[in-house]
Amino acid sequence: MKFSNNDKIDEIEKQLEELEDKALKINAQSEEVIKVKQKSKVTLTEARPGIGNTTNFNSSGPKKCIGCGKELQTEDDKLPGFSLNIEKQDLCLRCFKIKYYNKLVEQEINDQDFIKIIDDINKTDEKIRYYYVVDIFDLPGSRLTWLEQLISKKEVVILVNKIDLFPKAVKKTKIFNYVKKFFEDSPINGSKIILTSSIKQDYVFALVNELKSVQYDQYIVGISNAGKSSLINACLKANQQIPSIVTSKYVNTTLDKIKINFTEKNFVYDTPGLVKHNHIAIATAPSYWDFFFFQKEIKQVTYQLNQGQSIFYGGLAWFTFENGQAFNEKNGKETKTNFHFYINKQLPLHRTKAINAQRYFKKNRHNLSPRLLDKDCEFETLVFNYTNERKVDIHISGLGWINFKSYPDMKLSITVPKTEYGIKVTELDALI
Repeated sequence: MKFSNNDKIDEIEKQLEELEDKALKINAQSEEVIKVKQKSKVTLTEARPGIGNTTNFNSSGPKKCIGCGKELQTEDDKLPGFSLNIEKQDLCLRCFKIKYYNKLVEQEINDQDFIKIIDDINKTDEKIRYYYVVDIFDLPGSRLTWLEQLISKKEVVILVNKIDLFPKAVKKTKIFNYVKKFFEDSPINGSKIILTSSIKQDYVFALVNELKSVQYDQYIVGISNAGKSSLINACLKANQQIPSIVTSKYVNTTLDKIKINFTEKNFVYDTPGLVKHNHIAIATAPSYWDFFFFQKEIKQVTYQLNQGQSIFYGGLAWFTFENGQAFNEKNGKETKTNFHFYINKQLPLHRTKAINAQRYFKKNRHNLSPRLLDKDCEFETLVFNYTNERKVDIHISGLGWINFKSYPDMKLSITVPKTEYGIKVTELDALI
């Protein structure tokens, strides 16, 4: 029998989780799901005018692409917004290729262009709300502190996306409290937090009702591939409208603001996603990006390691248990240490001796998948030393995280490719 307050805390968390699930189900049952299909590949016609993607509805200005938000033009096929026929088409050629052929057409929006968009929005004296979308799978990598500073001038709601990727055993209240603590040092600390997903209908309906409850302008912001456009498309579909915004595994699919109406008086804007400069995908070819941006539940792989062993992430990076062999005081023998890798199910892991790591990579780098774009890429190693016992997560942006229990004299390292901005590797308290 336990005599601890932890039992009461667990019981309260369980009750809160049951209430949250009940609320989500009520939201899901509030409206019947109706499948809505876009009849034409190049044009969009909603059943009710003024509802849905209203980028060009009652607009006196130039026509814009409903997929990326750029102004349509027929003069230069190398510039954003190029269209073969502006009058008959609602998608620019780039969005058409991405949506229907999964073909990458590189066109980027830089940070300064985005800052101008936010500055223009912030100039208004009217009340507005930002939805700041972060990726629960890459929480440290999907944060932008300078963006948080900009949007803190207005009302902010933090949308923790892709919650469906987490193992079902992890309590929602634990994730909520973890995210709340994660943003303690941020200027948007104290903002409302919503756990969401574009896949699970209960979460989608809850988000739709939240968006429809606000009668002033709302803006969806965040880093590229955090799932902003996918969330809006899921909400459009749940609201019996056409999911018209172009989404893909590529960065910068959305290039300008896209206006969405869930009701006649309700305005929501999708905004461009910012490039993840510190993400591992930057060092690979776009053909491998399915390994980093995905829609399946996280896989846990556990290795029991001795010091001097390494784990490779395909042909991209590797983790090394440098030294600090654990010791079993009961039998007086050395023991292996458990390391739990939370990764994309498609990503292959391989164990080798640390002394052979460099040789293994050089020998197999052309055969490993996924692999780096630059065959002569240089690497940098980040070292982590521990002096006490605690549960730790080490996040590698794009590759997931490693969970373990540290102890005195443990030494670990992460080796990643050198890039212009560096691959983000972050140490946090353990979530799971």
